[in-house]
Amino acid sequence: MPNSFQVRASFLAALVAASFGASSASAFCRSTTCSGACARDDDGCKTTGIPLAWPGLCVGFSVQHDGTRNLPMADVRSAIEASFVTWSDLDCGGGTSSVAFSELDDVACHRSEYNTAGPNANVILFQDDRWSYKGIDDTLAKTTVTFDHETGAILDADIEVNYALNEFTVGDARVVYDLQSVLTHEIGHFIGLDHSPDPSATMNAAYIEGDTSLRTLEVDDITAVCTVYPPNRPGVCAPTPRGGLAHDCAQDGGADSASGCAFAATNPRRWGPVVFLACGVALSLRRRGFYSRHRRPA
Repeated sequence: MPNSFQVRASFLAALVAASFGASSASAFCRSTTCSGACARDDDGCKTTGIPLAWPGLCVGFSVQHDGTRNLPMADVRSAIEASFVTWSDLDCGGGTSSVAFSELDDVACHRSEYNTAGPNANVILFQDDRWSYKGIDDTLAKTTVTFDHETGAILDADIEVNYALNEFTVGDARVVYDLQSVLTHEIGHFIGLDHSPDPSATMNAAYIEGDTSLRTLEVDDITAVCTVYPPNRPGVCAPTPRGGLAHDCAQDGGADSASGCAFAATNPRRWGPVVFLACGVALSLRRRGFYSRHRRPA
């Protein structure tokens, strides 16, 4: 049975209500169907393409059953659950956000893919031994979103955590790259958000090693969710992925993928500005990054 996370998160409710009522105060950006060198405004938000969003009221996700050998899986599952709860049932000042998440069965497939003609899984997986994405070897994680190019409807999303080249931690006793913070940021991409120019936002493209503050959301993040998934949005709760839940990988490897953007983790001794390039890649010396990649079905 799916385990639906419906825990109310009333973070900064009064400020969110004010921000939601005055869109000019919002800095958040949305991911769109535009890939590659997309036009952007002064805040770095894409100005072309259709904004992405899940069409239903709830989204199912699965954990790849091998997990990671570097951390106790009980702790990993707790971090995953807490990260999804953070984005769930938010107070929008007059109602709650209309997106929720359900944990489905674990799956065997250990790759990001979308199968256009069969079952699928929105999977969270760990790459312990090898990070095969060229040019982004020091990124912390990558979210791949498959969408309908005509409507912007999200069809599938997968999160890969780069443990092959980074050390992640759980809890507060010793913090390196905080897994819950990493996942909370990536779930923002999972639901269709791009990087925010607001330096305080969880969706901002900068993270300081050892920081745990991204476990919670800021006003800008909550305003984004309340805008994309407003209260009383029509729809049904159907957490099963398109085509049914896939336990194994598709034989043909699924759909191909396209471009993406990075999230920079800043060494606390080297704090500085994040430079955005055409696709949103944040680059700086001695930085690491999250990587959010978007694709559409072939």
